[in-house]
Amino acid sequence: MRSEDIAGVFNRAGREYESSAADMIHLAAARLVERLDLRPGQDFVDLGCGPGTLIAHAEPILEGGSAIGVDLAADQLTLARQRFHRSEMVHRFIQADASSTDLRRRSADAVGLGLVLPYADRPVALLNEATRIVRPGGRIAATAFGRPFFAPAGNRFLGLLERLGVAWPDLEPQFNLREFAQLGLIGSVDGRRLDDLEVEEIEREFWWPSFDAWWSMLRCMGMLPEGRETMLARIAGELRDDDRVVSPDGQVRCVVKILLLSAVTASDEPWE
Repeated sequence: MRSEDIAGVFNRAGREYESSAADMIHLAAARLVERLDLRPGQDFVDLGCGPGTLIAHAEPILEGGSAIGVDLAADQLTLARQRFHRSEMVHRFIQADASSTDLRRRSADAVGLGLVLPYADRPVALLNEATRIVRPGGRIAATAFGRPFFAPAGNRFLGLLERLGVAWPDLEPQFNLREFAQLGLIGSVDGRRLDDLEVEEIEREFWWPSFDAWWSMLRCMGMLPEGRETMLARIAGELRDDDRVVSPDGQVRCVVKILLLSAVTASDEPWE
């Protein structure tokens, strides 16, 4: 999916994006910040910052430091600015393509990419930008969804799409460990070496109080095909009555795998 289309999805989602899957989004953000090993006084960049969730987790650590968030979705940036308007941390939010920014080369101590790689039409370019921005010895960390996708409910959804001959939206919502590691290995720029590459799989069960809440989450995250409302209503009707999706108490429970990648840029590279 094109960056502009993804920006439209998240603009329409507004505040509902974060609230639609708060436990999952905040777990991913907290673990990513742990991997970044941030320190007071450091300069942090969040590529694909959305409403500023990742920076909010980093803020208590960055005393005396700074944070920059980059995103194409103007409405999400507005939410981020509102979130930090009283913050004492030096911060800035920029509307731009996160895979091609005007940020100075080697200007950040750490760069985070929170659940943004599945939405990038050029994920390698996004990682290239992260390695371009970070200083020698700085850390990069990213999260993404792992396979299977929101099983078993997500797999039932994908099965119905396939049965109706509808292609999945033009984004890759899931990776496996090998694919994610390979993405990290090739996501370097100008021959810069990434050291200490680690990929971890975090598996948790998350639940939504109703089918409508789960379906809303899929929409907010851009996981429903655009412009196919009649077909989606038919699929939603089938899934709502499926006891493999909705439990007897009306909840939707999903085992979600979150992949966490981290690396350090080689510190022995000469400054330019």
